[in-house]
Amino acid sequence: MCPITGHPYPPEDPLRRITGVATGLALVVGGLAYASPAHAAVATKITIRTDRAPAHIGDEVTVSGKLTRSSGSALGGRDVLLNVAGKRKIVRTNSDGLYIAEFRVPKSGTFTAEYLGSDSYDESAAATAYYALQYRTFVDGFSASPRPIEQNKTLTITGRTNRIAVSGDERLTGAGLDLLFTGDGNNWSYVSSTTSDNKGRFRFTPTVGQDGTWKVVLKPNLVADGWLQAEREVWVDSRYRTSVSGTSAKSVRYKGKIRVHGELERKVDGAWGAYGGVKVGVYQRVSGSKKWRLQGWAWVNKKGEFSKRFTVKRDGRWKVVYQGNGSHLSDSSRTWFVNVR
Repeated sequence: MCPITGHPYPPEDPLRRITGVATGLALVVGGLAYASPAHAAVATKITIRTDRAPAHIGDEVTVSGKLTRSSGSALGGRDVLLNVAGKRKIVRTNSDGLYIAEFRVPKSGTFTAEYLGSDSYDESAAATAYYALQYRTFVDGFSASPRPIEQNKTLTITGRTNRIAVSGDERLTGAGLDLLFTGDGNNWSYVSSTTSDNKGRFRFTPTVGQDGTWKVVLKPNLVADGWLQAEREVWVDSRYRTSVSGTSAKSVRYKGKIRVHGELERKVDGAWGAYGGVKVGVYQRVSGSKKWRLQGWAWVNKKGEFSKRFTVKRDGRWKVVYQGNGSHLSDSSRTWFVNVR
């Protein structure tokens, strides 16, 4: 008896004993539901490696790996999404399931490879360790002036801090710098600190007391995406300031003689005193000429005094010049006119 119509079933027909209606993935057979066999996606596995561990931001690395089925057989012709610290690239596996790509590392991070799967294959992913990287740095526009410099005067040291990024060199702002000094080339002493401005510029203004080497150190910041240390050095020659004076008779007969005399002093620790044991040059520039010509040398005694006689043939201006040496700055006297009658 049919429970729906209330009528008896027709005579049994062997060919009609199994009746079914497809309902989604189920088939109703003789009043019972059976699930049709499911075609499960095949599991996959992907690997990732680098040819070397990157050390700095901007380093070039080669990323490679392999995509396989769960059985271990290669899965070729499939797209793999690579992500190297935020820089993405899609590559395709070859017939052996292998992929390879080159990158310049843009920042700190993890490198990942991801297969997004398909109707037939499950997705899979792999990742490297986290790489904490820093920028390489350098200092340019570096200068120190004046050189040589008078003892106990202010030296101005300037420059700019930079970092090397993937896109090119960039100014490094807000970076700490130290200034060091050595007089013997071995023992360094700390002098002062500063910070680079919003254009990467810095400035030091130390007082120079002796010859020596000055070093600017860009201090490292070894956090992820920080920067490495950089240095610049400059030798500064510190010399004593000198002052030379000179004069003579202001009028002389043709081929007559004048006595050029004067004094040479130097400034040591802020005080002026006689400086001798050196020579000074006596120069003349004849009227109508622009060129100074050396007339002779005069030795300076221990009292800082000098005197020497010269024959004069033409009108002109005269001056005394101390040329300086490794420990003393040069100086020139005021000029004076000598008339030849």
